[in-house]
Amino acid sequence: MESTSQISARLLKMDESVALADAHCHLDLFPNPSEAVEEARRAGVGIIVTAGSDGASNMKTLQLAKNGVYGVVGISPDFSSHESGHIDGLAEIIKMNRNIVGIGEIGLDNTVLEKAPMEKQKEAFQKQLEIAKAMELPVVVHARKALKEVMQILKDSEMDRVIFHYFEGAEAEAKEVEKEGWLVSIPPIESSRRKRVIKALDLNSIVAETDSPVVGRSPADVIGVIEKIAWLKGISSVEAGERITKTIKEYFYI
Repeated sequence: MESTSQISARLLKMDESVALADAHCHLDLFPNPSEAVEEARRAGVGIIVTAGSDGASNMKTLQLAKNGVYGVVGISPDFSSHESGHIDGLAEIIKMNRNIVGIGEIGLDNTVLEKAPMEKQKEAFQKQLEIAKAMELPVVVHARKALKEVMQILKDSEMDRVIFHYFEGAEAEAKEVEKEGWLVSIPPIESSRRKRVIKALDLNSIVAETDSPVVGRSPADVIGVIEKIAWLKGISSVEAGERITKTIKEYFYI
């Protein structure tokens, strides 16, 4: 018997206008990134956004961003102390490949303070926001146990295009994100809080991600996320897939 994800993949692939998209993964962490991409394509996922987190992964992302794979590059909070020197080179990396479409994942993380003091995290975050603003690029934000701080910094910086990777907030915070015109990215981990967030937001404020291989197994797992969003919104998987993909393409200018 087919699993729900297999059924969803089969139905979605029947409509050739649907090019499903994974808004956030880390292809550089796969033993064989090409195999992960091919598996996703066979499942019906035609657009993959892979994220860097330090100098080495940013360079791998630069190499991987081609043929339907797009990249965002940045220094994540946990690397902000000893990788801050790579921030100044982000603009040059972005200019090297048209498939590098944003800066991320960047932000704040209150669970890694021993490794990266908050002062260093905020300094790195602000510098990268300034680069994104100067280059008119969206940012993909990591906000672990620091959502309110991150949101305030984004507001103060007057950021227009922000995707909250692996959103961990509640309904009120999600609605605040939506009010700013930013996006909530839904990972493949279900929770009652996340279900309420999906129900509370307009579909145009939601994208789907796998955060694979850290959380999801593969970018193909985004199909299951889309199916769950569709079920909670009371629409077909095809409609959800089309609209979420459209949002991702517009946000990243793909």
